[in-house]
Amino acid sequence: MDHLQVTELSFFASKVRLGRVGVEEVFQLGPLNEYERVGFEKAKKDLEASKHSKGSFFHQKLKSLV
Repeated sequence: MDHLQVTELSFFASKVRLGRVGVEEVFQLGPLNEYERVGFEKAKKDLEASKHSKGSFFHQKLKSLV
């Protein structure tokens, strides 16, 4: 596979093609219009911020399990 990451984020849901041994291809984003590009940039900032937030849902859930 040439390129595994669609964005610079460490986590991001992406469309993939699966084969007999796992992921064969990670599909990149297609062309975005200006409205989509602005929304995508905002979403990436929100995802990155939520990843580092100490009050995030997952952080709280993990703490409650330990």
